[in-house]
Amino acid sequence: MTGLQARKVIEDAVRRELFGPHPGEPPVGVPIDCSSGTVHFESLEASRGQFHEATTLQEILTQADPLHRYGIGVLYPGASQQATTAPSATSEGIGGDMDVTWVSGLGESEDNPDAPPIEVPGTLHQDVADSDDFDLTDANRFKPSAMAISFKVRIRTGGSLELNVTGAYYDRISVYVPGRTNPWTWWLRRPFELTGSAPDAVLHSSTNRLWEVPMVPDGAEPLRVTPTVQVFSRPVPGESDPELRLVTVAMQNRAAGTGPTSALFQMGLSVQAAAGLTIEAYPEVGLPGLDEEEQSIDLLYRNKRTFAIGHGCAAGWGGGEGSDVAQWVRADPLPAYEVVSLTPDIYLTDESGKRVRVSVSMAELAMGSADGRSQVETLLTLYGDWISRQEAEIPGMLPRFHDAARRHVRLCREALGRMRTGWELVGSNPIAERAFRLANEAMLFQQVRSRLPLREVERGRDDILRPSGPHPEATPQAGQGNWRPFQIAFILASLPELVEPTRGSRSLVDLIFFPTGGGKTEAYLGASAISLLARRLRNPHDAGTDTLMRYTLRLLTAQQFLRAASLICVLEDIRSKNQAELGQSPFGIGIWLGGTSTPNTWNQAVESLRRMRRGVNEQNMFLLLRCPWCGTQMGMKPRGRAGQDVIGYDQVGSKVVLRCVDRSCRFSGRTGLPVHVVDEDIYEVRPSIVIGTVDKFAMMAWRPMARRLFGLGDDGNREVSPPGLIIQDELHLIAGPLGSMVGLYEPVIDDLCTDRRSETPVPPKIIASTATTRRYEDQIRGLFGRHQVALFPPHGLEEGHSFFAEPATLPDGSPEPGRRYLGVMSASLGSTQTVQVRVTAATLQAATLIPEADRDGYWTNLNFLNSLRELGNTVSLLQSDVPDYLTALRRRDGISPRWPSVTMELTSRRRSDEIPKAIQQLETKIDQQGCVDICLASNIIEVGVDIDRLGLMTIVGQPKTTAQYIQVSGRVGRRADVSPGLVITIYGAAKPRDRSHYERFRTYHQQLYAQVEPTSVTPFAAPVLRRALHAATIAHIRQVTAGIGPHPFPRAAYEQAIELLRERAQVVDPDEVKVLERMARQRAREWSMWERTEWEANAIGAQSDPKQGLMRYAGTLPDLGSKATIWDVPTSMRNVDAECRLRISTAYAQADAGNEEAP
Repeated sequence: MTGLQARKVIEDAVRRELFGPHPGEPPVGVPIDCSSGTVHFESLEASRGQFHEATTLQEILTQADPLHRYGIGVLYPGASQQATTAPSATSEGIGGDMDVTWVSGLGESEDNPDAPPIEVPGTLHQDVADSDDFDLTDANRFKPSAMAISFKVRIRTGGSLELNVTGAYYDRISVYVPGRTNPWTWWLRRPFELTGSAPDAVLHSSTNRLWEVPMVPDGAEPLRVTPTVQVFSRPVPGESDPELRLVTVAMQNRAAGTGPTSALFQMGLSVQAAAGLTIEAYPEVGLPGLDEEEQSIDLLYRNKRTFAIGHGCAAGWGGGEGSDVAQWVRADPLPAYEVVSLTPDIYLTDESGKRVRVSVSMAELAMGSADGRSQVETLLTLYGDWISRQEAEIPGMLPRFHDAARRHVRLCREALGRMRTGWELVGSNPIAERAFRLANEAMLFQQVRSRLPLREVERGRDDILRPSGPHPEATPQAGQGNWRPFQIAFILASLPELVEPTRGSRSLVDLIFFPTGGGKTEAYLGASAISLLARRLRNPHDAGTDTLMRYTLRLLTAQQFLRAASLICVLEDIRSKNQAELGQSPFGIGIWLGGTSTPNTWNQAVESLRRMRRGVNEQNMFLLLRCPWCGTQMGMKPRGRAGQDVIGYDQVGSKVVLRCVDRSCRFSGRTGLPVHVVDEDIYEVRPSIVIGTVDKFAMMAWRPMARRLFGLGDDGNREVSPPGLIIQDELHLIAGPLGSMVGLYEPVIDDLCTDRRSETPVPPKIIASTATTRRYEDQIRGLFGRHQVALFPPHGLEEGHSFFAEPATLPDGSPEPGRRYLGVMSASLGSTQTVQVRVTAATLQAATLIPEADRDGYWTNLNFLNSLRELGNTVSLLQSDVPDYLTALRRRDGISPRWPSVTMELTSRRRSDEIPKAIQQLETKIDQQGCVDICLASNIIEVGVDIDRLGLMTIVGQPKTTAQYIQVSGRVGRRADVSPGLVITIYGAAKPRDRSHYERFRTYHQQLYAQVEPTSVTPFAAPVLRRALHAATIAHIRQVTAGIGPHPFPRAAYEQAIELLRERAQVVDPDEVKVLERMARQRAREWSMWERTEWEANAIGAQSDPKQGLMRYAGTLPDLGSKATIWDVPTSMRNVDAECRLRISTAYAQADAGNEEAP
């Protein structure tokens, strides 16, 4: 079975469970005759199992009535409805431009028949709709009785809209079994199909805009229950063309009565344009009101148009994608959309017609061979030719696209120019050439060594720990040692600023915007290798931290630390062989995290090591679980009753050294691995690369020794160059409150990283990556104060086509399977939790229907929950409701249930050392013990969880942002050839935002990146300044001024820090400068007036009188006696809720005492 077929098994199972039988589905069970409305069985045993009707081959429900069995595509009888509706989707989410107020009934307003027509949403900035004309409340009820679709039609004389309605109702049948007095009630499915036509005269009518369509059943037998179909046609607001009309087609169940016999199921509605009519895309907004970014979006998605909007359902269309017309539209209760799979690989066709992948060999570039030079030249030539072809397409576009298209082509040519400049520098500058060649050698062997299999360590009979197998040879295997075109192109583009720090383009921020799994980390590591090698080649004695790699989540930080450690080991090996060029100081890497993840002091490290040796469940604070050079196991290993072995962590005096236990390893000696996890060690050694979270930089106000990372000595003077490269991953996560806090500290970090020893200050080079390009220039300016940003790779003329990332194709030229999204919303099942239970049970059971050799990708269902509260609810469902439902499935379908025996949680509640183990467990395949059935995850999986085997995900509720939705869903389907991804999104029918996303499912998913919300960073807003202005100034003062105390008030150092922030505020938001100055004066008065003699006022661990301290940890319990004279200084960039306590005030106590004394 192919991966596509396996995925279809899962999707079909979900559809079958929630929606019901689909046309052409083979009958299930034993045939029985139900023509009389009664069935008689000879024995109780004969009545067990599944059955279908012998003549019609239709299903028979034996365990529950259809209203309890199905929850999607159901229309309840309208006469039985109460006036209870789901929240409207008019004011939130992507449906904000559409009015679906939907009041009871389905008709034109009698009060005002000439009222302006309802507005059907198109794109941005359209008029607000009028809700009085066409009432669709019944589609929005918790038990809906209607569904509808709206679209735009060009009407011509003689044309018509051909309507087709499909569905079913269920008849009650009585089942008699010996030994039972009363019969059982079973339900027989009765499918139907209706056709009708809406002629042009009806659609063009200006007096009777609402018309009931005569629908003809496809069959001679009369139907017991049929829906009513109505067409509502009106002019397009703002359009003068009389041929254009907005049309809404609705179907409603008006049956009398209540219960299953009056309901309709598996409902579908499709509309075909016939005889000259055309269904056109919604009117686009004129360009004058769009900025350059919106113009770019308009250009990129010009072939991804919206042709219909659903009401109480989603909408689908066909026959017109990529053009301005569609042949048909339909209502889609269970929508699905497959996004295009992109590949970073570029293919050419050779003379024999064979596809050949374009790649650049690291080994050839390391040797400086002619083949390597030819490969780079070929790549640059191909990109130049591609740009020329794009430029040639512009004249054939609509005029409104020309400005944006020419701008895109210009940016592509600028990127090509930067690449050529970098490549020419490699050929002309000896330092650039040497750094480039050594970096290629390092990256080649980094790939090899980071992918060596884990060598488990066992204790031999001589009681010595040894790894299994011989010491591995670092020999590149097939597929290793090649740059992807995007990676080498990016490295060449950024190389001039890395090799020549005084270049004017050094302040340019390179922003990588590339699909998940494209290889951004390799590009980062390559750039950092060139940067630190060039620094040593310029001055072999200029040791110190060169690269700061910053992440937002500790999960990603720890993962990237393990990958970068292999690179550092290779670089250190290269340095030891070229000491004349690269100096005597070793290359090293450090991880700079909070005290809950890594030890902050040597004392903590030694104590942590002792606890690890004593207790099996102790946290591993040293993170490294394998030797980054040879793959030998490190960490804790149980040793039976004798406790456990701690492998690779050795106490040497008062310190802990990390070293490999394989004596054949290059890093098994006295100094150990060039890896540093203790803060005090990092300050002392100044590792070449320091990886940390953005939160850690808030500790600069508390840890003056952090100045050593910036090349400053204990006296505050510069000893070595500051970090020359800052890599900021997942930039889109640094927005909102977090981004504003980071932006306030950034001027301090930027100043500490700026080398002012020459006439021209040398700022750090900044490289960042993002999942969204919305307002990226504003975000970069708000965070880093930089005006110039280069997006890489630049956009082409169409989304998904940038030369470096193109739609993936199979060898036969057909598209490679993309990630498929399935939208599930059921108002009739009562709650989202009920839908969760059914989806979980269906996916669990469906995986057993896939052949064992092909089911691995869909065996593990990765669940994403938007909050820990929802995650807790899901845990309860897995413990109770899901097993109960699986038991019901066993009775209903006669199956052997697959119980969710291995479930796990992947959230921030897990310890840092547990997260790598959890990821390793997720990598466990189905043929191995401990394979996970269901993983419940929070936003911790948004980045860094790169597990190729995962192909199935359930997202419960629309995530808070589209960027999060893209990142989270990108965790599955990374091996499209083996297990293409299936993402099941469960929408809450009671949530207006979820409903809006559901009703515009197709529009949303075909334009995912265009839907990303713009980020907001306001570092100089008053609330941010109140919280952390004093913290940022203290951080700068304590880093640049050695031995300084808070008393007397250091006015000169304070003014220097404020001036730094004032200059940045002038760049970011000039309107906030006065607010900054006013608050700076207030903080200066407080500092001077309080006359605090100590920095810290923390009662715990204080070495001096806390009451004399100037600042305390934000969020800690305050000393009520000195609260007004102590600043709260953050230890993290994120919000921390303060602790509180109650105290009876003195005045109240005295008043109470007075009352007691009264006679």
